[in-house]
Amino acid sequence: MRFPRSPSPIKTVSCVTLIARTLLHLCSLPPVNCMHISPQPAARTPERLPAARSLFPLWKCFPGGTGCGACMEKKMGEAVARVARKVNETVENGADSLDLADCKLMMFPIGIYKVMRNVAEGIHLITLANNELKSVTSKFVTTFSQMRELNLEGNYLHRLPEEMRTLLHLKVINLSRNKFRHFPEQLTTLKALETINLEENEITDVPVEKLSSMESLQSVNLKSNPLNEEVRVIARPLIKFDLLVSPKGAHAAPPQA
Repeated sequence: MRFPRSPSPIKTVSCVTLIARTLLHLCSLPPVNCMHISPQPAARTPERLPAARSLFPLWKCFPGGTGCGACMEKKMGEAVARVARKVNETVENGADSLDLADCKLMMFPIGIYKVMRNVAEGIHLITLANNELKSVTSKFVTTFSQMRELNLEGNYLHRLPEEMRTLLHLKVINLSRNKFRHFPEQLTTLKALETINLEENEITDVPVEKLSSMESLQSVNLKSNPLNEEVRVIARPLIKFDLLVSPKGAHAAPPQA
C-alpha cells in the first residue's frame, strides 16, 4: 500500500527561489542562488541595480555614512527574498490575501504581476501598510480587481488612480497616515464600500453630499485632518454613517516618542 508523500521542504524552497529569481530578474538584480545573493563587485553594483533602487530605498553602510555597493546589494536581496516568500505563501496555499506590509517597498514589484497572474482574481485582501509607496498604479488596481479590502496605511500617497472606480467589490479601504490633501473622490462611486479610513492626512474639504448618497457606507474616519469648519457644521445633518473627526483645533497628530 502506498501512502501519499508529504510536501517536500526542498520543493517549497525551490518555489520560493523561483519566485525570487523572477522578481530579481524583472528588477534587474543579479540572480539568487539558494536564496543567497551571488557575489558581485561592489564598485559595479549601483550601476547594475537601477530598477532595484526604485523598489527599495538606498541602504547605507556605517560607519562613514557612505553607500556601500556590496551592503546595498545584500540588503536589497534580502528584501526581495522576503517579498518572494510572502508571495509564495499566498500562491502555494491558495490564500485569498497578500500581506506585503513592512517590506520597505517604494513601488509594487512588477514581477509579482507575472508570478500571480493565475491567482490574482482570487485575492480579496491586500496589505501594503508601512511601506514607502508614493503611488498606486492603474495596473495594480486592474490586476487585483476583486479586492474586498485594501490596506495602504503608513505610506506617502497623495492621490489614487481613476481606475479605483472599477473596484466594485471593495468594502474597506485604509488610507490613514498618508499625504492626501484632497479627499479621493473616486471612492464615492463605489457602491459596496462600507469603511473609509483617512486618519492623519492633510484633508481640509470633504464631498459630504456624495458621501451621503453612498448606500453601503457605514464609517468615515477623518481624525487628525485639518478639516474646515464648514465640513463640521454641514456634515452632521446630512449623513447617516459614522463620521469620526478630531475635536476642533486638535487635528495635528501627537509627536511620536
